[in-house]
Amino acid sequence: MNYTIRWKDCDKSDAVTKYFEEKIAKFFDFEFVQDNVKAEFVYYSKNKSFTIRINVSVPTKGVIRAEANNSEILTAINESCDKIIDQLRRVKTQFKDHN
Repeated sequence: MNYTIRWKDCDKSDAVTKYFEEKIAKFFDFEFVQDNVKAEFVYYSKNKSFTIRINVSVPTKGVIRAEANNSEILTAINESCDKIIDQLRRVKTQFKDHN
């Protein structure tokens, strides 16, 4: 599993990184997901919230993106990962329909 996290205006956390690894492991249950996930964790002090952006490469579809905002970083990770998984399920259904 290959991934990159960019931390912007927030401190890097090993616990959050480990949690993120556990969440994105589900992406690779879909055999067509390429082994390169990019994420950006941004803290906005004005709103006191985190924004999590995730990009996942999928052949024939390009890049699937998701973004979520929440005052809790783990909740924002959950929401953005759930959005990616929903999109991957749709792509999987399209692959089945074309075979």
